[in-house]
Amino acid sequence: MMIHVDRDSVAMGDDVLPHAETIEMPPETSLADVVAHLRERHYLATIAGGRATWILVADRPLAVVAQQWNEPRFLVDASRPISSFGVEGRGVSLMFRYWKQHDPDAVLEELAAGRKPSR
Repeated sequence: MMIHVDRDSVAMGDDVLPHAETIEMPPETSLADVVAHLRERHYLATIAGGRATWILVADRPLAVVAQQWNEPRFLVDASRPISSFGVEGRGVSLMFRYWKQHDPDAVLEELAAGRKPSR
């Protein structure tokens, strides 16, 4: 299954190359395993100070990934197959939104309550 991934830039110098790419994984691969694969490849930019916060979005927020956390924290069942996050006819698209250095616990709490966290 083709999975389209993209991420926001963290600074002007991070805009030099595009971040959008397509990876191929079996459709039964869990969301958690896809995110782990991207983290292992260092897909997300790190920032000085070690406090980057990312919101993973498909058709809705799926997880918060923080540079200072060892593991992402999911808002959905991360064991679900990645194919279940696809949109009919468009496949799976994952977007990592950079939420600057905001407290990832507060960001997660706001998202879990159905609110958009402040930036």
